[in-house]
Amino acid sequence: MNHRLFVAILLLLSVTISSCSKKENPAPFDNDPIATRTLRYLTQKPWKETKLEYQDQSGVWIEKPLATEVAVLTNVFKSDGTYIVYNQNGTINFSGIYDIIGDNTQLALNKSITYDFSILNDSTMQLTLPAQIPYTDPISGNTTTYYGMRQTFVH
Repeated sequence: MNHRLFVAILLLLSVTISSCSKKENPAPFDNDPIATRTLRYLTQKPWKETKLEYQDQSGVWIEKPLATEVAVLTNVFKSDGTYIVYNQNGTINFSGIYDIIGDNTQLALNKSITYDFSILNDSTMQLTLPAQIPYTDPISGNTTTYYGMRQTFVH
């Protein structure tokens, strides 16, 4: 009886230990070097912007409604270092070049504007622009200076 109990406990421990040592569902690029992973996440599928936020002087992020024309744009990053933003009807809105810089933590667009990757994974990309940004409210016409902008995109 004691021998059977000992074997059962040993079997249970071995199953528990082996299940803890393996990652059940690794992300597709988890084992790739960071540069490869960044490029693959950026270029694997088109991105749609879902959220726009501005940071006030105290550091609080304030969500702003997306302009109708922005909410229907599709952003496509290609592995050759180019990107295209498409309108809802499939026509090109604009295009340019991009670079992944800063130890793969930043996205530079057209060599003129640099965003920080706040989040970049299989389903979400969040870009932050740490800069003073004037924002004119489309309804009131009032202009406010913000101290950062954050855009969230999903597939």
